[in-house]
Amino acid sequence: MQFRNGKMYIPTDKGSLSVNGVGYLEIESDLIRLNLGITSDSKSAEEAKDKNLQTLESLITSLTDYGIPKEYINTKDISVTRNYIGCANQQLSFIVTNLITVMIHDVSKLKDIYSLAIENGANDNINVDFLLSNPTYYYSKALKKASKDALNKAALLASSFNIKFNPAPFKIIEKSSSLYSIAYSSSKSFVASTQDLSSGLVKITAEIEAIFTTVSC
Repeated sequence: MQFRNGKMYIPTDKGSLSVNGVGYLEIESDLIRLNLGITSDSKSAEEAKDKNLQTLESLITSLTDYGIPKEYINTKDISVTRNYIGCANQQLSFIVTNLITVMIHDVSKLKDIYSLAIENGANDNINVDFLLSNPTYYYSKALKKASKDALNKAALLASSFNIKFNPAPFKIIEKSSSLYSIAYSSSKSFVASTQDLSSGLVKITAEIEAIFTTVSC
């Protein structure tokens, strides 16, 4: 038995309270990645490549003339496939495809740039990705919401179980990551009409585990 200042002292056992906090945001996209494909077919691979090259150069010129900096236009893969028909696998032609990505920093120009690309030869693998130019900033805001959510949950549980807790957690674990917690949105693989093009929402989720010290009331 322990005594303090002449009185019997019964130590209070400390415990812990662990909660998960979640912060969720939906942010309107301010950056767009327009993915374009150019496909040509011909009886010879070289002829198909030449067709594609001419269309590619025309497309890039139209985009730069519109005002898109060259560093925002990237050519990606080129593929060559054989086109067969019938049980005898008779070869009809060679199909050549070039892929291009265009980064659009002014989302209000998406419809114009999309129409321009179609008019100048983009005819395959067309889709739109709605992104954020500064995702880390918004993830930090979601993380702050997750912290508040954890504290609110801890207060609710402590009240329900008639216990006190230290609002400063002794351990915090970030369970999410800005690399994997931002869900970018994409349009249909092929947009038939510019009327279908609109700004997209980017979903951001942050999650933490917070562990608080508790004492019995």
